[in-house]
Amino acid sequence: MKPKVLLLNPSINLKTQRKFVTDIIRVSFPFSLGYLAGYLLRNGDFPLAIHDDQVEDITDEKLDELLAAMDPDIRIVGITVLTATSNRTYELAEKIKKLSPNAKIILGGVHVTVVPEEALAKPFVDIVVRSEGELTFDELVKCIMEGKSYSHVLGISYVSDGKFVHNSNRPLIKSLDDIPPFPYHLFDKNIHRYTGFNSVQTSRGCPYNCNFCSQRSITGLTYRHMSKERAIASMKILVEKYGATLIRIMDDNIAANRKHVKELCAGIIEAGLHKKASFEAPMRGDNLSVEVLEMMKEANFNLVTFGLETTSERLMKDIDKGETVEEVLNAIKITAAKGISVGTTLIFGLPGETSADRWNAIRTVSKLPLASVRFNILTPYPGTPVYNKYINTSQMHVKKDWENFSVQYMWEGDDLPYVPAGTDRYELMFATMFANLWFYLKPSGLFKLFTQRAAGGNVIMLKKGWMFSPFALRLLKVGFYLGKRFAQVTFWMLVGKLRRAVGLGATLPAS
Repeated sequence: MKPKVLLLNPSINLKTQRKFVTDIIRVSFPFSLGYLAGYLLRNGDFPLAIHDDQVEDITDEKLDELLAAMDPDIRIVGITVLTATSNRTYELAEKIKKLSPNAKIILGGVHVTVVPEEALAKPFVDIVVRSEGELTFDELVKCIMEGKSYSHVLGISYVSDGKFVHNSNRPLIKSLDDIPPFPYHLFDKNIHRYTGFNSVQTSRGCPYNCNFCSQRSITGLTYRHMSKERAIASMKILVEKYGATLIRIMDDNIAANRKHVKELCAGIIEAGLHKKASFEAPMRGDNLSVEVLEMMKEANFNLVTFGLETTSERLMKDIDKGETVEEVLNAIKITAAKGISVGTTLIFGLPGETSADRWNAIRTVSKLPLASVRFNILTPYPGTPVYNKYINTSQMHVKKDWENFSVQYMWEGDDLPYVPAGTDRYELMFATMFANLWFYLKPSGLFKLFTQRAAGGNVIMLKKGWMFSPFALRLLKVGFYLGKRFAQVTFWMLVGKLRRAVGLGATLPAS
């Protein structure tokens, strides 16, 4: 029986991130497609196909092959869309529609949730699934396969008589235990490409309202977690079937509910998984307690990541994070003192940020006991409060196909999506680049590069003996490229300083 449903995970726009850079970065595990597939497999006895463009390029020949393998009478193609993959999504959708005009092309994900009409304005897009998509997509597929109207389905947008139609929102799934077990077997052929394969999600959402976070467009301020038993069952599959020795918990915030994280740790210990695998998870600083930390240590958590974002209490308040810098710094210190490695992220280019704020952040981070740091430049993704506030101002610049909307776009182009008032963009890029290069090229950073499986803020994944493999040449190529780009930005930063010093004003080259 040929598949009637094809699920696709598109690649990042090549103008956002060059392919030779993307090729050395870990491939994000497409959890969203797995959850959709889980529902279809449980509620419909038919085969489906999944293809990840980030693992194997969908060339024209590959697309022909994928479509030829499908049922010729019913073809439903679902594509998950992020802002950085929207361009590739539309490219694939257009090609599919030309090759198979009767195919129903359905887009979902955070990007099209907040800009559904952008997608529906494309003549080759049939339906947009908004917000949490499992129940909606499952019902939609049934309607299409049975030849019934889908006009009543909650949570979708489509075009009717030349007008955009946005059906009412679908309520979020109440109990995460109702979600079918994650179908890891659908992805295990690429287990060595997915660094996130050995991952689980034990909760969804976050009850905080950081103004830069795009995930709130999907879950709002709700927070739901699955039962201890359900979470442990997924972990057992990874350990017992796939031999996982490290499990990443991909929650927005594992400790938003302290009772949940304590029960989870107890379950890990009861099942003996702490003797077979270590664990990693993200957390907010103000959610940490001594009791939680001790249980996580006992359950063999070896890395906890805290989003510091800024070392300015003024900016921390402005971004509505709901915690203080001091709380996060304390959490980092006491976690490291407990023998658990700590990672963090910082955002430069926040509204109201000054050059002094950035360099103070770099100095502060240099004194912290951190194993991993990522310095990013603010990207006001569509649907976020910061995007809505600045989209109609001169400080915001949206390039065609959102190509500059990436936290690391500074390595590709000069025209950042947002630059705070009074800030020189080259000084902003220089500080961010310098911070990243400083952290990972100092002796301790180089030591990790040669001794650990992950580097560059856990972005670059390294196999044992990588320095004696072709990967070393690819990494060297990227290193030269980043060095050249840093030199270019440094030059224009200095030119700007000189021009301002003599009263000419900064000059900005064309991108």
